[in-house]
Amino acid sequence: MRVAVLAAVLAPALAAAAPPRPVVYKNRVKPAIKEPGTIAHALSRIVYVNDCRPNGCTLTPGVDDSRTNRSSIPQSTVVLDAWAHGDARWAEVIECVKETFLPFNIEVVTTNPGNVNHFEVMVGGTSTQLDPELVAGGVAPFIDCSAQSDNVISFVFAGMSNDVEYLCGAVAQEAAHVWGLDHELNKLDPMTYLDLGSLKRFQNTASQCGEELDQPRTCYCGGSTQNSYAYLIGLYGMANLPPPVLTIGTPTEGQWVRPGFPVRASLDSVLGETSASFALDGAQIATLSPGPFAFNAPATLAGGDHVVSVTAVDGGGRMATETVNIKVTATCSAGSACPGDAHCLGGYCLPGASVAGGLGATCTGNGACITNQCGQAGDQQLCTAACDAGNSCPSGFECLPSGDSGVCWPTGDDDGGCAAGGDTSTPAVLLAGVGLLVLRRRRRR
Repeated sequence: MRVAVLAAVLAPALAAAAPPRPVVYKNRVKPAIKEPGTIAHALSRIVYVNDCRPNGCTLTPGVDDSRTNRSSIPQSTVVLDAWAHGDARWAEVIECVKETFLPFNIEVVTTNPGNVNHFEVMVGGTSTQLDPELVAGGVAPFIDCSAQSDNVISFVFAGMSNDVEYLCGAVAQEAAHVWGLDHELNKLDPMTYLDLGSLKRFQNTASQCGEELDQPRTCYCGGSTQNSYAYLIGLYGMANLPPPVLTIGTPTEGQWVRPGFPVRASLDSVLGETSASFALDGAQIATLSPGPFAFNAPATLAGGDHVVSVTAVDGGGRMATETVNIKVTATCSAGSACPGDAHCLGGYCLPGASVAGGLGATCTGNGACITNQCGQAGDQQLCTAACDAGNSCPSGFECLPSGDSGVCWPTGDDDGGCAAGGDTSTPAVLLAGVGLLVLRRRRRR
């Protein structure tokens, strides 16, 4: 039987007085391959995480058996100190461990299952309490390839660190060692020595085996890489989790947009989000990994009806797709005619006030307008846009000053209110997000 040891290069402890950093202890890992290329098959799905409270954990040497507190690692009867960092910190560690094993059909418990077959991780004491020659953050029997072995005990030494993410990753690594997983050179995975103390989850990717980043080696069960996520899925199956839900926030169904419009999507999954791809009319445009998922459509997109699709993948490799149908404004030349009630402004055929977000339509903010410009006059808030060259606006609109430029505003005899006393000041419009939006018109006589 091999013994796997977690390097005790600790993340900064959360307590004011951190224990010294013990050295890396590596030579307890001994290769003993029986059948290269095969994996271990465990029987029990229960992992008991034991805080050794209140009186510590007493272990006797012998064949590993979590039901009788026997371990193959100590050479004599030993006692590990109980967890000493309080209930709140313990709850944080357990929550993190459960989230780490969440994708798999594995049950993490904190109450002793008794005589029921189970794996166990004892979290307490120091490495030298287990073995006077051992200096490490955690240790576990590393079963031979293709072996079947229930009721194995592994250890995480909480007397040497109280850092939640370090301890969480250590529990995951030592538990997984007894199922046959090797060390690997993926800093995001619990099976690594890299970046100890950072949050880690089992990664669905082929990772090189080894302890030192510049020294990859052959994996103990054969090959140069291992996929810890796929390994555990093959061993235990996937947990019965709610499916991932993808939401496209922008654009919305039936929305009018201009070419180059933004696409924003989010994935809700208990396994997190890893990547997403954006397709337009069935053709993939871009892929992002990781999120947030924000894309831009081509600025040369032709006007008319189009279909936006986003497909996202969660941390378990599960996919979700969402689709919306949108309408893209056609391009036009200044002053030219547009179909229907559309108005040519700024090089685009903008729908009129009868369409949500159209030119002259009511709005509550810039995002409600196709032009991304909402203006206010008195009690009116309408979608607007910059005037064309020469202060030109489509029929039914006039160019009113707004800051250093002008915007197109619907014409009318009384659409903004008149200043008292026959005020003949120049009309003015301020845009949403700039300040109080005011329109003053010359009184008609």
